[in-house]
Amino acid sequence: MFTRDEYKNLIEAFTKDVKERLSEETKSLLLVGSVAAGEHIAGESDCDFILVLKESACTPETIHGTLTKIRDVINVYFEDPLFSSLIDVEVISESDIPIASSSGKYPSTKILVAKNGKTLVGSNPFKDITVNDDDIKEAARKMALNYYNQMKDLVLFPQADEYQQTYMAVELVLGAACAYLYFNGERDFYRSNAIILFEEKYKDKIDISAVQTSHRLRLAAKSENTKDFISKAMSFCREVINQIF
Repeated sequence: MFTRDEYKNLIEAFTKDVKERLSEETKSLLLVGSVAAGEHIAGESDCDFILVLKESACTPETIHGTLTKIRDVINVYFEDPLFSSLIDVEVISESDIPIASSSGKYPSTKILVAKNGKTLVGSNPFKDITVNDDDIKEAARKMALNYYNQMKDLVLFPQADEYQQTYMAVELVLGAACAYLYFNGERDFYRSNAIILFEEKYKDKIDISAVQTSHRLRLAAKSENTKDFISKAMSFCREVINQIF
């Protein structure tokens, strides 16, 4: 079982490596998501970072060297059994960051998460971006459609490993659930605690059984009955689409 110390150790070690080994390429390093908010599930939640690169590190002449250096740094963590299942790093250029959420360069839902991130290196370039509700709804629709299409593929082309099939369905259900919440005006939540909102506010608006099962499976509930879970997951993702389009 992972504890909060593993997350703390990972954050400190990765930040140190970025500062020491990627200082010339790095504009900002952010810790985002449930770990940044202290709402994560130990051992289950990813430790999410956004690494923002300087434009000078992303030119045709420099990009190969930049990506090689980043790969060498991150691979150390991917090869570490303590951290490999936790770390998730999104790498973007400062030119990818929009001036406004309506520019379409970066999904508005991700801007929301990044705005609330913890700055580890540099400053938070998302902090002053204004995000409006229409942009959030459009981004939520795209999110939901993406997860629905992946869920259809999972049903049509099932994984040989039943555990892997179930794990993938859990992630798709929780992704679609987050899209549903964003569309309905929710802003202060994460995958780890989305179930609270569903049980408090949405259980009479949509069948939340697939979300409840997904949440318990993420908590490694060994006694959870997964019979018919895939079909329930498919139904949930489809109903999300029906309600927000």
